[in-house]
Amino acid sequence: MEIKILVDNTAKGKFLAQSGFSAIIKDEDSKILFDCGQNAQVFENNLKLMDEDDDFDALIFSHGHYDHTDGFNYFIEKYGGNLDFPVYIHKSAFVDRYHGERYIGIDEGIKNFLKNYKNLKIVEDPVKISENLIISGTIPRTNFYEREDFERIENDQRVDDIIIDDMFVIIKDIILSGCTHSGVINCIEHAKTLNEINGIIGGFHMGTASKNYINQVKSYLMAQNFKLISPMHCTGFNATKELSYMPGFKFEHVGSVFEI
Repeated sequence: MEIKILVDNTAKGKFLAQSGFSAIIKDEDSKILFDCGQNAQVFENNLKLMDEDDDFDALIFSHGHYDHTDGFNYFIEKYGGNLDFPVYIHKSAFVDRYHGERYIGIDEGIKNFLKNYKNLKIVEDPVKISENLIISGTIPRTNFYEREDFERIENDQRVDDIIIDDMFVIIKDIILSGCTHSGVINCIEHAKTLNEINGIIGGFHMGTASKNYINQVKSYLMAQNFKLISPMHCTGFNATKELSYMPGFKFEHVGSVFEI
């Protein structure tokens, strides 16, 4: 199997970088899209430059934030009602979300399309969609993690948003995460209840993390003895720098390919 990074904050060469995340998961007989980034044009550009068609067998959304979902407009604009591959999304992903005064939830047009989509697969519990791919479902939060000040609309009021729809996928023995809003440690501990785990790729959501928390995550990861640790997207410079000293660390970006 292989994982190709399609959208990320960092890119090399001809590819476009943009805050957000998207990856292609390829098996012998399937091609799965994990997230879509935030922009249809960037999504399409990188797809073409990667010499990939949009012939996906399924799409999995990690959570309902614009920088992981709004590139889906590519499919709406190109296929509209003729789109037919299954789309997996957590049942709580459709709420209206804010960071301060900024709306950061799923684009309203995409929300409306998905809510009426014939092949929408609502996820809450873990789902095994192939021999080598498991969707995490809701992630228990039993270990400490640092949060940002996100809010959602509930009963016409703003309330704290812990982003309960945060999910990852397990590809063979590797975690592929969008943002790990649930905390890196919680994600890995949950993954270990579902499968053997030997690595993690994706956003670790530590861009504003304290030094103490970064060190806590680093110590935890050191104890796991993973063969692969590749932080991207929302991990942040300070956390990435600290983790770069670890065995198994790989700094990757748009255009990177992981053989799993």
